Amino acid sequence: MTTEERKRTGYELIYLTACALHGAEPDEAVTAGMELSRGFRLARAHALGAVYCMALENTAAYQHAAPELQKKMQEAKNKAIRKNLLLDAEREQLFAWMDAEAIWHMPLKGVLLKELYPKAGMRQMSDNDILFDAAAQSRVRDHMKARGYTAVSYGKGNHDVYKKPPVYNFEMHTALFGAAHDPLWQEYYADIKERLLRDSDTSFGYHFREEDFYLYFMVHACKHYSTGGTGLRTLTDAYVYIRSKEDPDRSYIAAEAEKLGISEFEEAVRSLAEKLFRAPVLLSEAELTKEEQEMLSYFLYSGTYGTTENHVKNKLEQLQRDGAPVTKKTKRKYLLRRIFPDMEWYKSYAPFCYRHRWAIPFFWVWRLVRGALVKRKRIAGELEAVKKTGAEPQPENLARK
Repeated sequence: MTTEERKRTGYELIYLTACALHGAEPDEAVTAGMELSRGFRLARAHALGAVYCMALENTAAYQHAAPELQKKMQEAKNKAIRKNLLLDAEREQLFAWMDAEAIWHMPLKGVLLKELYPKAGMRQMSDNDILFDAAAQSRVRDHMKARGYTAVSYGKGNHDVYKKPPVYNFEMHTALFGAAHDPLWQEYYADIKERLLRDSDTSFGYHFREEDFYLYFMVHACKHYSTGGTGLRTLTDAYVYIRSKEDPDRSYIAAEAEKLGISEFEEAVRSLAEKLFRAPVLLSEAELTKEEQEMLSYFLYSGTYGTTENHVKNKLEQLQRDGAPVTKKTKRKYLLRRIFPDMEWYKSYAPFCYRHRWAIPFFWVWRLVRGALVKRKRIAGELEAVKKTGAEPQPENLARK
C-alpha cells in the first residue's frame, strides 16, 4: 500500500468507524468508491476489523463485495464478539477465586473500555489486563497453571503472561509500570492501591476514580506512542471514553497530567480524537492542522501494536537528545546497548542475571546465538531501521514532553 493509498484508506476507515460509533448508515456515495479489501486489511491492522464490518454490512458496497471478503469481515466480527464473551466469563471466574482468596484486583484498559462502545465486540480484545496484589504472584501462577494455562512469562517486568487455547490470554500486572518504563511514571504509580476505590464491602475488587482511569489510559497510550507507536484504536478508545463522561474534573486532569509529563500529549490526543469521530463525516486533510496531520499519519502507520521502525527511531532520537538528525555515533551507542544492556534491562527482562551478575557474559553469548538462529528476520529489520533513521529531522513527538 502506497503512502497516498494508506492516507486515503485511513480517512475512509476513520469515517466508517465514526459511523459505527454513532450508529449511522454510511453514505452510499462515499462507500461506492472504497476499495473494501484494502480498507479491511488496514482495519485489521488497527484492531478495527469488527467495526469495519459493523459499519458496512447493511450497505450496497458490502452486498456487492466478493463473497470471500464478506466471509472474512463477518468472521472478524463474530470472532471479536465470541472472544470478548469468553474472556469475560474466564475473568469472572478468576475474580471469584481472588475474592475467596482475599487477593485484591482491578481490571485495566480494554476490559472496561469495551463496555462503553455501542455494540458488543466493537472494541476487540486481545487479552485480559489485570492489576493485582504482587504478594500473591506465586499463588496466582499456581492457580492459572492448575486451570490449564501456560505461564508464557513469569517474574519478568511488571506483568506475567498466561495463555490457554483457544483464545484465553491474561496479562497479570504486579505494577502498572516497571523498571523499563519512565521513572516519573514508576514513582507516580508506586503506591497505586492508595489511589483506588473498593468495589464493595464484600469484594476485593478495586477501581480507579473516573479521572484517574483516564489519566492512566493516557499514560499507557503515551508509553506506546513514544516507543513502537500505537494505532487508531487508541484514538477511538479516547473518544468513546471522553464522550461517556458528562462532567470530568478537567482541572484535576490538567494538574495530574502535568505531574506525569503528558500534558501536551493528552491535549493533542483528546483534540484529534474528538475532531475525527465527533460526527460521521468524511474528513479531508484541510480540516486538520499540520501538527494533527503528522500525528494522525504516525497513528495510521503504527497499527495497533506499533512498528520496529517507529521503535528504533524513537529510541535513537531519545539517545540523540539535541533534536538534530541522528548521528553515526548515536547509532553505534544504540547497537552497543542492544547487545550489552544496562542493569535496569536485566532487572526487568533477565532477573536471574540481575541477581547473579556472574551469569551476564554467558547470557551475552546465548543471546547472540539465539538471535542468529531464531530471530534473524527481526534483527535484520531492526538493523535496517537503524540504517534508515537520521536522514531527515523527525516530526516533533509530543510524547517526549
